[in-house]
Amino acid sequence: MQSNTIKCLLIALTFMVYGFAAVAEPSGTVKGRITDSEGAAIKGAHLLFHMDTSGRNNSAPSVDVVRETDTMGDFEVQLESGFYDVCIMAKAFTPECRKILVSKEGHVHLDTHL
Repeated sequence: MQSNTIKCLLIALTFMVYGFAAVAEPSGTVKGRITDSEGAAIKGAHLLFHMDTSGRNNSAPSVDVVRETDTMGDFEVQLESGFYDVCIMAKAFTPECRKILVSKEGHVHLDTHL
């Protein structure tokens, strides 16, 4: 009796896990390189991705995503599809903000000179 209960629970758990995975929002990739005006990589620049939820039926609050560039000034992030306000900041540089569109399974290349 107990083994049947455990089997049923495992089957139910499997359906729940795969069910949640199937309804997850499609995502796209944003990647690029942050450089100075001379083209040198900016290590440790911070990128803030804030989803623009205006015009969406779903009014759930979005979570901002923050990334930091590596030693080559490169970054990469997976985001749900939609519009994002992106702000790029680094010490001793003027921040730059722009709006981007991340499409389902799409790729956005975001090279920026600060």
